[in-house]
Amino acid sequence: MRAVLVGLAVLLGFGFLGGWVLPNVAGPAFLQVRALVAPRLSPTGPTVVIGGRAPVQASAIDIGLEVSNRYPLAVTVGTGPSSYQAAVYGRDPDGRLTMVWQLGANDPTLEEGSDSPAGAGPGNGAAVVPSGTSRHDLTGSSTPFSLSDSTGQPLASGVYYMRVWAYGIGSGLVPISVDGGVDPLGPPPDMPAPPDAAPSF
Repeated sequence: MRAVLVGLAVLLGFGFLGGWVLPNVAGPAFLQVRALVAPRLSPTGPTVVIGGRAPVQASAIDIGLEVSNRYPLAVTVGTGPSSYQAAVYGRDPDGRLTMVWQLGANDPTLEEGSDSPAGAGPGNGAAVVPSGTSRHDLTGSSTPFSLSDSTGQPLASGVYYMRVWAYGIGSGLVPISVDGGVDPLGPPPDMPAPPDAAPSF
């Protein structure tokens, strides 16, 4: 009888660990984020090469992201003022990444409040991410990346780097070459932080 109780306790412990502790405490470890980038074709726009694809003429770029939860259950993750974010960076003369464009969007399922697992205050909350893969459009029909900087000036010839985040978890960098631009320094070794943590324009 004791062996049965011990076995039951072990099973309950594993169930608690796998069904509550891991999804609620280690949620970010199960998520992968990938950038989705598509040019808006235009005969009058600059020539762009996105992530090594074929060059096209484009007036703007639409940006989305894909979130993959590899855990078999939904997981809980903390989130800041913007659940989904995107930013584009250029290189300054010293080779450092300088933000030229950014965008944030909220998750409509976001839970906010002092009882949230992510903490108190209107800027913090928690989101429940279902198992599997979901896609989210960041730019929509009216807010694409218009291939211009924060002042509205068209981007100069060169290579720019885009990154997206979901719940603070970042994707890899996506290079965007404008009008045949090259980056003699090669891909940057540093990975920029979410824009919420950077100075705003």
